[in-house]
Amino acid sequence: MAIYALTGDDQIIINQVPLNDFPDGDIGTLSIQNTVAEMTTGKDANTIFALNEAGRNAVLTIRVLMSSSDDKRLNGLIPQANKFASYSLVEGSIIKQIGDGAGNISYNTYLLSGGMVNKLPDVKINVNGDGQQAVVEYQIMFALASRAIQ
Repeated sequence: MAIYALTGDDQIIINQVPLNDFPDGDIGTLSIQNTVAEMTTGKDANTIFALNEAGRNAVLTIRVLMSSSDDKRLNGLIPQANKFASYSLVEGSIIKQIGDGAGNISYNTYLLSGGMVNKLPDVKINVNGDGQQAVVEYQIMFALASRAIQ
């Protein structure tokens, strides 16, 4: 029997405000860059499993339209060097709605906390009409990420 997955009404929320000013293509990518556990095996196959706290770190890449209200709000989250110690960390969530084709919906939710924009956005200048020059990309690193399926 075939299994179906229907998706389309996903949300990216930063500091409790949904983002809306998206361009074409991929608008957000959450990367979990480390494993949650490490393993080492020694003599006689004696094996140690250890929790890797860095396995809960994540990097969220978001693409929004340049000069939009989302761009202005995200730009305000870039840490200022002279005020770095007083930076208010960012919270976020990604909610993916997955339908089964029979009217049922499950929610894949990623909760993100302890975040900080970690680089200035790049800019593109193009004389051939490339629409990507009106798109800005932000990277936010998060200390803690978790996933729930409901």
